[in-house]
Formats: sequence, C-alpha cells, structure tokens
Amino acid sequence: MTGLIVAEYFKWIDLPWYLFKDFVINFIGGPLKKLLTGTIMSPAFAIVLIVTLVMERLYPAEKNKKMFSLSFAQDLVWFLYESILHALIIATVVELIKTVYAQHFAFMTIEAANVWPEWARFALGVLLLDFLYWWQHYINHKVPFFWKLHSVHHSQKQLNFFTDFRYHVLEYVVRESVLAVPFLVLHVDVPKIVAFSVFRRWYTRFYHGNIRMNMGPLRHVLVTPQSHRIHHSFQREHHDMNFGSLFCIWDHLFKTQYKNYDEYPATGITDEHFPHEKELSLGHLLTMPVVQMLYPFRDIFRSLRKKLASLKLTPARTNHGSKPKEA
Repeated sequence: MTGLIVAEYFKWIDLPWYLFKDFVINFIGGPLKKLLTGTIMSPAFAIVLIVTLVMERLYPAEKNKKMFSLSFAQDLVWFLYESILHALIIATVVELIKTVYAQHFAFMTIEAANVWPEWARFALGVLLLDFLYWWQHYINHKVPFFWKLHSVHHSQKQLNFFTDFRYHVLEYVVRESVLAVPFLVLHVDVPKIVAFSVFRRWYTRFYHGNIRMNMGPLRHVLVTPQSHRIHHSFQREHHDMNFGSLFCIWDHLFKTQYKNYDEYPATGITDEHFPHEKELSLGHLLTMPVVQMLYPFRDIFRSLRKKLASLKLTPARTNHGSKPKEA
C-alpha cells in the first residue's frame, strides 16, 4: 500500500519511477544490507553480545535489573533505526564536507605526515581519532543545544549492550563533522585504522552493559563499564566526567577523570518531562525514537515560551523603581 502511494506521488509530481527505485536501493536497501552483513551476521557482533550478556549475568552493576526489559526492547529498536540513519548521515554529510574541502580548503592540507614511518602514521591516526571522539563528546555536554540532542542517549535508565545505538540523528552531523575535518587537514590514511575503528565500535557496546567491572590496572588506560557508568550518572558529582571513547588518557590530561573506581550509580537524566518508553507494544516501540528525537526541539520551544511569558509579566521600571517625576 505504501509503495503504491509513493508511486502515485512520483507520477503526480511528474518524476520518473526509477528515481524512487534508486532511492530505495541506495539509501534504504544499502544500510539494511550493511545491517545484516556487517552487524547482525558479523562474528564480532555475536561474540561481543554473548560476552556482554554473560558478564551482565555474572557481575551485574544493578542486581535487580531484568536482562530483557522494556528499556532493552526500546534500545533494540534504536539499533535498527541507527543502522539506517547513521548510513544516511555518513553518505551525505561526510561526502559534502569532503567536496567542499577539496574545492575550497585543499590548501590547508598538511602532507608532512606522509613521510613518517608506517607505525607512526598508524599511531597518529589512532590517537587523533580517539581524541576527536573525546572532543566531540565534550562539546555535546558543554554546548546547551548539543546537550539537548545528546541527552537522548543519556535518557536510558537501564544501560545495556544496545544503549550505544540510542543517538539523536543530528548528533551524527556534529560527530562526523568534528571527525572528518582534522583527518582531511592532516591527510591521515583512514583505511590504516579501520581495524582499530571496528574494535573501538564493538568495545563501546560492551562497556554500556550492566556490568560491575573496573578492569583493574587497565582502568588507568581504557574506558571501563564502571567509568562509563559514572559518565551516565545523573548525580551532580558525576556531571561532565569521563568523556573518553576508548582511552581515558584525555580525561586524565584535561582533569575530567572521576577517580573513584568503585562507584556504580543509577543512570539517566533529571528532566522529568522527557518522554520515556512506557509500554511493550510494537507500535509504541517503533514510534518512541521519533518522539524522543523531536523532544529536544519541543523543550527549546517550551523554554522560549517561558522566557517570553516572564518578560511580559515583568513590570517596567523607571528611575530604579521610584515613581516617575511629575512634569
């Protein structure tokens, strides 16, 4: 039925049907194929998921939390959406950035790194990528508008393997922009760090799990389930701490590392108006990501209305509150 409606729409606006066909194949079929072959059918996906679920069972951070809950089901829907939305953003934003850079800013490219040894270029790429992830994460917390987008990710009260897929679609625009430009300037060979990127992606799924583990001495180098749980805490003393993606060296360097490695606080956000998922029905679960992504804009408009209302209610003052002088 939906296909027929879309087909009729294309005829009505006098566009050839093959354009819609190409759109479905390239922008929907591609991401879905990648979801199946690159994620769900990937051995890494199965291994990391099984390890995370076993660790959650043996060493739960929240002992009374159900492994397969409403929150888990909602994040599973986010997982399906993210695969499509992320692919669309990368296919458009990153290519746009590359095109604009090549046409207008290519003179900024620094070629010096190309003469470095192979291991040095690999190390540069790894450290640069991890620092850029730290930097865009820091921006998401410090810029009010970006935080409203990022709060969608932080809204999860029950962390699990699939929580790392709960992201506002516009946050990808911020992230990919921050990541792409420095790599273009430094002319870093991206394929050389693909393996590292894959490892980082699956490792972040693992430390979002409900796992009581600080990984001993490795906690001074790597982000752990414990340190990232601190980052997701809504307690005031944990705010704006532990921004690391893979390494925690940047948090130590910039004094944003929380030093107590034995705390496992509750997670979520303090916004009482945020539209959390409430029922385990397919229709509700499928629509909630859209509702949650629209919420930041509703919140902004609500704040603006309050400010405008307060300005209207504030009486005009003259001469520091004294009565105006008679003529």
